[in-house]
Amino acid sequence: MRPSASAIYAAAMAATGLGLGLVSLAWPVINDGPVPPLMALIAISLLFDLALMNAASRGLIGLLQMNGRITGFFAGALLYLGTRVLLA
Repeated sequence: MRPSASAIYAAAMAATGLGLGLVSLAWPVINDGPVPPLMALIAISLLFDLALMNAASRGLIGLLQMNGRITGFFAGALLYLGTRVLLA
């Protein structure tokens, strides 16, 4: 049974959003840097997407659909924002 690309992507993006939230609380200067954390989340999303496309081309997982990308990105963004609001 092949793992779901959407589940892998959503879990990776949720962990990334939580990590970005915690890092931005520990070092607040990150929020004022040249790349805001939510924009960094988009760049990290691209890296995960490229890795999943590579795995899909080798037949290790199924293709990542657009609704999986949207769900994963919003999960990461909401965890980032929730972390900032609840712990700040």
